[in-house]
Amino acid sequence: MTLGHRAFLPLLGLLGLAILVWRADAQAARMAVLQVGWGIVLVVGQEVVAHLLNTLGWRFAFAREHVASLPFGELLRLRLAGDAINYLTPSATIAGEYARVAMLGDRLGADIRAASVVVAKSAQTLAQAVFIAAGLLLLGAGLVIAGPGRSLVFWGLGLVLPLAILLVYGWTAARLGPVRASLRNAARWLAAFLRDHPGRVVLSTLMFVFAYGWGCFEAYWICRFLGIPVPVFTALAIEVLSVTVDGILFVMPAKIGTQEGGKVAVFAALGLPASLGLAFGLVRHVRELSWASIGMLLYFLSARRRGWRPHDPVRPMEAGPAPSS
Repeated sequence: MTLGHRAFLPLLGLLGLAILVWRADAQAARMAVLQVGWGIVLVVGQEVVAHLLNTLGWRFAFAREHVASLPFGELLRLRLAGDAINYLTPSATIAGEYARVAMLGDRLGADIRAASVVVAKSAQTLAQAVFIAAGLLLLGAGLVIAGPGRSLVFWGLGLVLPLAILLVYGWTAARLGPVRASLRNAARWLAAFLRDHPGRVVLSTLMFVFAYGWGCFEAYWICRFLGIPVPVFTALAIEVLSVTVDGILFVMPAKIGTQEGGKVAVFAALGLPASLGLAFGLVRHVRELSWASIGMLLYFLSARRRGWRPHDPVRPMEAGPAPSS
C-alpha cells in the first residue's frame, strides 16, 4: 500500500466522522457517553475474555508437540501486540501477522512459526464468516414475525455477506505486494496442517467463534450504561451486524469513522436512536484504543529486548517447505 493510500484512508475516515457528528445529535451522544461513567472500566476490562479466547485460537494453530515450548502468557502478549499493529496500521490486517512471526523468536523453526500464523489467520477469518452467517440466520428466524420480507433479507445476508467477506480478504491479500510472494507457500502450510491436525483446526476456529460471540456481552452492557437496556436478542443483533460492517470495512486503520458510522447504521436498522448508535461507537472505540495502546507498548518492549527498531518494516514470511508432519 503506497504512502498516498495510507494517508487517504485515515483522512477519509476523519471526514466521514466529522460529517456524522455534524448531522447526528452530537449533544445527545455526548450526554449518553458521559452517562457511562465508571462503566467504562467494565467495558475495557471484559475484553480480556475475548483476548484469551483469541490466544487459545492461535495456540491450537500449533501442533501438539510444539505447544509445550510456548507459554500461554507469551502467546497472549504477542497476540495483543499483533492485534494492535493490525488495528492501527493501514495494512489490511496483515502487518500484525508478520510481527507475530518475528516476535516468536527462534525457539521454533521459521516454517512452524509462519504456519501457525497462517493457520490462525485462516481460522479467524472462517470464524468471522461462521459467526456472521449463524447470527444473521438466527436473527432472520427470530424476526419472521416482523414480516416475510424482512426475514428474507436476513436470510440472504446470512448466506451472501460471509462469502463476500471471505472474497474481500482474498482479493486484498492477492494485491499486497510483499504478501503475494508468500501466498503459495502459505497455502501449502495451511493444507499440510489441515491434513495432519484437522481437529486442532476445528478447535482453533471454535475459539475464534466464541471470541466473536463474546462481543454480545459487551454490546449488552454498553447499551445498559447508555441508558437503553436491550434484550439479549437485540444485543446479538447489534453485535452480528457490527461484525458484518467491520468485516466489510476492515481496511480502515483504527476503524476511523467506520466504527461510529457503522453503529449509527446498525442502530437505525434496528429502530434504535441513531444518536445512541454514535455514542455506542465512541464507547467501543475507547475500548479498542485502550487495548491497542497496551498492545503497542508490548510490541515496543519486545522490539527493545530483541534489539531491532520497532519502526523497521517486518520482513515477509520467507518461502520454504511446508511443515512436515
